[in-house]
Amino acid sequence: MKKLLLLVLLFQSFLSFSQTIQQIDSVTIKMCESLVSLKTETTAEARASHIFQKHLPEFYRKLQVSSQRQADSITDKIYYRLQKNCKPFSLLLSELEENKSDWKNLDEKPTLKAEQKECKNILKGGKFYYKEHNGNIVNVTITATTWEESFEDNTFSKLKLYPKDNCEFEIEFIESNNEMRKNLSVKGDIYHYGIYAIKDGVLELWSRNVVDNSYTAFKLYPRK
Repeated sequence: MKKLLLLVLLFQSFLSFSQTIQQIDSVTIKMCESLVSLKTETTAEARASHIFQKHLPEFYRKLQVSSQRQADSITDKIYYRLQKNCKPFSLLLSELEENKSDWKNLDEKPTLKAEQKECKNILKGGKFYYKEHNGNIVNVTITATTWEESFEDNTFSKLKLYPKDNCEFEIEFIESNNEMRKNLSVKGDIYHYGIYAIKDGVLELWSRNVVDNSYTAFKLYPRK
């Protein structure tokens, strides 16, 4: 899917190049608006290609892109920030890729069933893993102040952990050398989570998207 989108993009050469995350997020908002306005009768792939073709050439001109490498770097960032900033785009991708994980969209915030004492103990430290959309395993190591992830391609992500009341917590992005995470997040980005149930050592969590206040759920499995 991503390679297809890159192939259909056009850009012109200029003298210099610069970008900010604000500029990236600004164009993702416009792309999201365009996506929402498209007729759903067309294929998901066609709708995705349309918004990239419509918005990126002009965006390249504004940034004065001067090489294919720069264009590819921008496209990577936009592709992943779109998934964070545009729920319709995330849903569109789910039409194109089989979900091999237990992540799912929720209509509302789940009712808290977990014991707060148990949640506090878990957030003091532990080793877990979760499944990505494509089925890959992500190992998670929790300490009292950090949330660290390691991926199957030997890359990593580091985040700060802030426990809250009612089995909720926040993690703050620090750094990553994983392709998706380093393009999805910038230093200081905050993500909101909550443990809402614990069954046989498996944690059931919700994640809240602050852009549209929507919820998703996934599971953390204990790791020895």
